Amino acid sequence: MRSRLPYPMRCTVNALSLAMLGCLGACSIIPNPFSQTPSPVSHDGEQRTSRDELLREEILRDGEADPTAYELIQRLRPNWLRARGQVSLGSPEASYALVYMNDVLFGGLMTLHQIRPSQIQRMEFIRGIDASIRWGTGHTAGAISILTGG
Repeated sequence: MRSRLPYPMRCTVNALSLAMLGCLGACSIIPNPFSQTPSPVSHDGEQRTSRDELLREEILRDGEADPTAYELIQRLRPNWLRARGQVSLGSPEASYALVYMNDVLFGGLMTLHQIRPSQIQRMEFIRGIDASIRWGTGHTAGAISILTGG
């Protein structure tokens, strides 16, 4: 017959096993700050900017045919336009990113229809937590920051 460990020792072994699994799981999720993921390569072999950024060069190269910033983003970075998360328990619908032009609130996503790509120097998608730190609360879905020229 096999002897069993006493109850306090079993609890300790179980707790240590769970702690070890938790640490291993956490280590696998944390990105390595020293490793840079390569930028996606465009169809002509040129390097693209990050998925959260659109620079003037890429807009001119890939976005000349788009009449508005909304259509440009829809084609090059469609993930920026999707709904994210639940606003609150009282308002269960998802929210959309807000648009900032030159660090001033410009409006919701539909205001992107008023901006021509030729005006844009740089666009960046800012995640919800970073947007809340930068501009205050109410940015659960993030923000699209547009820097215009001139």
